[in-house]
Amino acid sequence: MRTLAVLASILLVGTGCAPVGSGIGGAKSAEPSLALLTAALPETLNPLAGFDNNGTGKINESLYTLTGTAESLPQITPLLAAAEPTVSPDARTWTVKLRSDVRFSDGTALDATDVVASYQAIMDPASASPILGTLSNVVDVKSMDSHTVEFTLREAQVSFKTAMLIGIAPSESIVPGQRVENSVLNRAPIGTGPYLVDSLDPARLVLKANPRYRDGEVALKRVIYEAAPDDNARAQRMLAGEFDGTVLPPRLAATFGTNPEFELVTATSADWRGLSLPADNPLTSDPRVRLALNLAVDRQSLIDGVLAGAGRAANTFVPAEYGDAFDPSAVFAHDPQRAAGLLDEAGWLIGDDSMRSKNGRPAAFTLMYNPGDSLRRDLSLAFSAQMKLLGIDVPVEAATFEMAEPRAGTDAIMLGGGDTPYDVDTQLYKMLHSSYPSAGAYYDNPSKFADSAMDKALEAGRTTLDETKRAAAYREVQRRYVENPSMVLLAFIDHTYIQRTSVSTAWQGTGTLLEPHDHGTTWGPWVKLGQWVPKP
Repeated sequence: MRTLAVLASILLVGTGCAPVGSGIGGAKSAEPSLALLTAALPETLNPLAGFDNNGTGKINESLYTLTGTAESLPQITPLLAAAEPTVSPDARTWTVKLRSDVRFSDGTALDATDVVASYQAIMDPASASPILGTLSNVVDVKSMDSHTVEFTLREAQVSFKTAMLIGIAPSESIVPGQRVENSVLNRAPIGTGPYLVDSLDPARLVLKANPRYRDGEVALKRVIYEAAPDDNARAQRMLAGEFDGTVLPPRLAATFGTNPEFELVTATSADWRGLSLPADNPLTSDPRVRLALNLAVDRQSLIDGVLAGAGRAANTFVPAEYGDAFDPSAVFAHDPQRAAGLLDEAGWLIGDDSMRSKNGRPAAFTLMYNPGDSLRRDLSLAFSAQMKLLGIDVPVEAATFEMAEPRAGTDAIMLGGGDTPYDVDTQLYKMLHSSYPSAGAYYDNPSKFADSAMDKALEAGRTTLDETKRAAAYREVQRRYVENPSMVLLAFIDHTYIQRTSVSTAWQGTGTLLEPHDHGTTWGPWVKLGQWVPKP
């Protein structure tokens, strides 16, 4: 959906995972390696342009990283930072101490200057960084000494730690005011992580172990990512024995489930799919219609059919992994009868053709989906079929996001979200606060929802340091949402991966984490390859 989806979603696939190493197609390699097949290689490897900006970078590391399991919200824990941040009582000043034992792959030492330069480059509009919005609340970032950095925010933001998952680059490689697209870091990044770029071309990215890595050179010496955009082609190449792993849509991945040569790895995510309800369309601008659509859609049917069971119903933007901030009662009962009553009440009445209209205007809106995304296509078609039973015509149309943007006010878009879902604030604020989409992009609050009571609850959740009060504020947000929804959320998608069983036989991996919207073979069982060790 976003530029970052292209920048950061490397669907990594690998070959030759035996401890002695093997290469693509089974050819032996002199060192332990892994070959992963991906839908697309990144357009940039520059962390200042958003590459690997979720705290799990293999080349450029961040101040903090993610630790935990797939079953719960990961903790944001120190990585390049030496400890937890010190937060002022008003949550507007965040002070971070850095480790003193970290060096970049070029041999230079990490210090506060590098952190400041990285954040300032992203914050500089002249850089045109696609993740500028992530730091929109930052007034200033400065070094207090060689290993201490201070961030000053415009307003309190308890979730600001999620903005410290951005990769850090050396200051010597950052040119102030230079557009990120022109940076040398796009093709030749310099980082503190366990891997370096060995080679990069339009079809393949190869990483090699960083010999300067502070914890010692990693056991898995080489990782190969090869691009194959077509889902079916990736499945066939896996069956042909060319690669060690790939990412596939749920229904296609399920076909590997009974093959003993492969294991199907399912990762829970906060990655939602749902459709915007255009604010300028006479049908979807009516709150009663928006509620009716949410009551009419059969989410479980979509999960069972389109997702082959690999997902959970999404009624709001908040999945259960958020613990006390999640309200299990905030759901839309599947109630087509009540939905029909609401449409009747709103004046959208059934005609002789079993379709609805109002004053001669048909009850209709177009639903657009990204033509390169078969999952969004299938969800769109299934939703359209369900709405026809309600008397609403929802034609489905393939449209790139550039094509969809000027039509966002009148036509719906099948969207995905959950870019940095490691605090509930990041799931909700941009999608429901009335300052958006003006303060962001068209896909932030695309239905132009505005409610002062909702704004107040969102602001309370963002600014209070009291965790009990924060959780209560976010439960209120969800209760208000199910009374007056802005979109039709459908499901949280389980990401599905295929890996050769020989990989888990040879290596002790690290498991999966709760995943964001941007995923692929940089995630799944391969999210922390630098921590893999050979099994005895």
